[in-house]
Amino acid sequence: MPSHDSIAPAGRTSSDHRPRMAEKKRLMMRTRLLDSAMRVFAEAAGATPVIDDVIREAKVSRGTFYRYFDSLDQVLIALGQELSNQMTTDILPLYDILEEPWKRVSVGFRVFLVRALLDRKWAGFVTRVDVWPHHALVAEYMSRDLESGRATGQLAFARLDAATDFLMGASAHAIQAILQGVENVNDYMDACVHMALISLGVDPATCQRGVDFSLTYLQDWGSGALELPRPVWALNLNSREGREFLAYRRPAPQSLVQMYFGDPDNL
Repeated sequence: MPSHDSIAPAGRTSSDHRPRMAEKKRLMMRTRLLDSAMRVFAEAAGATPVIDDVIREAKVSRGTFYRYFDSLDQVLIALGQELSNQMTTDILPLYDILEEPWKRVSVGFRVFLVRALLDRKWAGFVTRVDVWPHHALVAEYMSRDLESGRATGQLAFARLDAATDFLMGASAHAIQAILQGVENVNDYMDACVHMALISLGVDPATCQRGVDFSLTYLQDWGSGALELPRPVWALNLNSREGREFLAYRRPAPQSLVQMYFGDPDNL
């Protein structure tokens, strides 16, 4: 027989559910508006989207929009931070087990480019707006790794904020280039990782190791050879682009003389 404490007064149960249901509906509508904004910005060509485009995509009224957001800029800031934090959370299982700063930097940089290759909707959005504010998780992890690398002597740069901004900007432009299409995209990603490490003062030998390690590590992760969880967007590894990434093999690295001066037999 239930105790007196477990018996709710008449009408109390339905009343207690109302705040939770209202909050659930509020979160669902907010998510709907954010998803609609992402689709609009990812697919837009030419003119910058406006509020009318978002509410048309979401199939809601302007009044509904303003109950959740004051402006389109506020939508983009909220969506940008959520996407950035979600991406960081997605890759933590494969990223956070690495200890060497040069490994963390090379893998962290490359995995954003790999997602751009596999997830055009995401790439189309992140290249149009600032999704990496300085208080986002990705910036926090990046700054921490850069500082650790400088402390151990693996990285060399003057200002932490400048190094962080440079890497974030390079990532955004590389994602845009991949979205628009580049010749031999996997070789392009190799070059981007190499240049990112060079910009941080990494020695040439370790730069090559970083390019090689980040490629094979992410290929092993993508193929399932590493028993680590994969986010939903990684399912696109079954696409043509994904299969080409998994099958890609780097050409033999050039010597420094070849890299900067060409084939010595032709000098």
